[in-house]
Amino acid sequence: MKRVKLLLAMLALAAVAAAAVVLGSPYAPVIAPAMEIEEIWAIEDAREQSDKPLVTALENHGMPLGYDAQENTFYCTLGMDNADEWPDIHLTAPGAKGVRLTFVDDYSYDWCADAIRDGYSYEVLAYTETEYAYFYIVFTSLPIIALESGEAIPPHEDVPVGVTVSWNGEPAMRANGRAHKRGDTSLRLYPKNGLKVEFTRSRNGTGKIQTEVPYLGLTDGMLLLSCAVDHQMIRDRLSWDMFNGIVREGEPFGEMKSQYVELFVNNEYQGAYLMMKPYRYETEMAKLGQSAPAQDSYYRVVGRSTFEFDRPVMQDHRKIYYEQHYAPAGMEPFDSLKPYLDLIKEPSNEKFSEMVVRYLDIDSVLRYMLLVHACGMMDNAVNNINIWAHQTESGVRYYFNPWDLDVSWGLDDEENAEILYYIELFNRMVELDCGGVVRDRLKAIWQDMRERAFNQDYLDRLVERYELELNASCAYYRNAVKWGKVNQYLDMYNIYSYALARFDMMDRRIGEITSEELRDRHLRIGEYETQVLGPLDEAMKQEAEIKNSAD
Repeated sequence: MKRVKLLLAMLALAAVAAAAVVLGSPYAPVIAPAMEIEEIWAIEDAREQSDKPLVTALENHGMPLGYDAQENTFYCTLGMDNADEWPDIHLTAPGAKGVRLTFVDDYSYDWCADAIRDGYSYEVLAYTETEYAYFYIVFTSLPIIALESGEAIPPHEDVPVGVTVSWNGEPAMRANGRAHKRGDTSLRLYPKNGLKVEFTRSRNGTGKIQTEVPYLGLTDGMLLLSCAVDHQMIRDRLSWDMFNGIVREGEPFGEMKSQYVELFVNNEYQGAYLMMKPYRYETEMAKLGQSAPAQDSYYRVVGRSTFEFDRPVMQDHRKIYYEQHYAPAGMEPFDSLKPYLDLIKEPSNEKFSEMVVRYLDIDSVLRYMLLVHACGMMDNAVNNINIWAHQTESGVRYYFNPWDLDVSWGLDDEENAEILYYIELFNRMVELDCGGVVRDRLKAIWQDMRERAFNQDYLDRLVERYELELNASCAYYRNAVKWGKVNQYLDMYNIYSYALARFDMMDRRIGEITSEELRDRHLRIGEYETQVLGPLDEAMKQEAEIKNSAD
């Protein structure tokens, strides 16, 4: 009876194997443990060395590895909970028919966390009956994103891409999509470029859909920020995480999820990037009512005249640009913005105060401005502001939301950690104490921000996470080598010190502004004017001078 059962089991196994062949399932040899060096030499002696890689795809437990063809190196993600012991690793090579694989270097002799942090590279031998070749594997704790387009991804113009997201412990994500390089000044000044990816139904990049992405959750796209402006790579992330710490659950245009990743484009390593989940206008607006997406408009305040796409654009009396990003069908682009434009140029203090109370969501505007001050966001004072024009029964109300927060935390402005900016709209609101409510709300909002996020404990937790993701993964070092950066290890001391000094300064200045003794006085609260175009102007001027001299 036992023999009969064994025979039946063998026949069933053969049937499964035959079915796999019929269905086209790829042959996937397993990478075997390290051989003795004499066995390696014997394999080499009996074969010719191949001038091409024998393996160009690897998986760990079905999770695709990133591949850098230039360096002939695979990247295997193991997650961030690694210590001395290695997790179970099962590396296979889908499609490598007739190829055998074995480690030359035995990774098990090293501690896992050390191997990841120090970027150890392990050699693997691939061989057939007639040829042999080598490739390398490194281990990372970060998610791996691979984009395959078959061509260079251009700025601002979408091309179809295949998208793979791998992160240990999460199901592998494979999707169709479209992608383009994003940015303005950064595209012209830095070789490392950011990207925007949207998920699509078809391989040709049409039919936008939502997809479940590891860590980000359900989304129809993702932003991949290059962090090229900030060589420390954490200013954008820190600013958004501070914002995340003060928003309420379910708030429209609230929490912005982000995670460091290592990116590959067309089998070329691109370095460390910050993956973010972009807002979906209709979804966010609907949180204030299902009718909002059919009535409301959304604008971006931009200090420069170059834009990613052909969207409606206009200027105000200060020559600052407004770019429409969302509007209901059939509505004139800037009709919803007219009351705001009238407000900011209103000469009468009395009427200005009335218009502030009538048109502005005061808490939203004050919180945004406090965020700008507390994070040292010089570039977001009169630039990079999102304005949501929300229609209510009593008329339009304006909400402010942040965008593009990389020029922050003392970037190009470290000497002004103790200075409160002069921002025309914010200062005029506070100086006039419009409706007798602005200063009280200013004090209450700042106290809430301090308790929830703008304190040393919260900052310490963020710093610990960034160092874990960028230093303990070796991604910061690899990114520095890839792009020729001088600093090859993340050191947050300057930003950390700047942040704590700025929080203390805000306590003092807001205490002065909202004190009972000064309640009835008109106060000029900023020490110096902010620049309309922000700290990147000098780089732009230099770029223009180079171009003019070439012409």
